[in-house]
Amino acid sequence: MLDISFEINGWKVHPDQIGNELEKAVFRQVRDDLVRKVGSIQDPETGRPPKITVKGRNLKNLSFEVQGSER
Repeated sequence: MLDISFEINGWKVHPDQIGNELEKAVFRQVRDDLVRKVGSIQDPETGRPPKITVKGRNLKNLSFEVQGSER
């Protein structure tokens, strides 16, 4: 399973705990799109998926940090 986490203003949050309903829907869509697009990627040696952290101050300012598995 793909490991996706969200950090807003330095705080880890779950998409269901984010602000208003529109923001929740956007973050859920980001999560679902990541799973759909890269969910099947695995390290060929360990079989582990990448860890993805979505960070930002708000919806207009998001960055994606991708980490491979440690060997």
